[in-house]
Amino acid sequence: MEEVWERPFEVNGVSFVATFYRRPFREGLEVRCELSGVTLRLSELGYGETALLELLKERVRVALSQENTGKG
Repeated sequence: MEEVWERPFEVNGVSFVATFYRRPFREGLEVRCELSGVTLRLSELGYGETALLELLKERVRVALSQENTGKG
């Protein structure tokens, strides 16, 4: 059975929810976040929850900036 939990976060004043997954027999974590109908997913070995959340925030910042400039 996989372990799943959520953690709210903000980027540029916009609220999001990060959903973390830890599956049995796998190392590391996966985190997912919905952004404009697209699911951003990061799976990294060796990162803890906080580091993975920071990586996700940066991905969300980039995606938001691309949406705002019409490059997404």
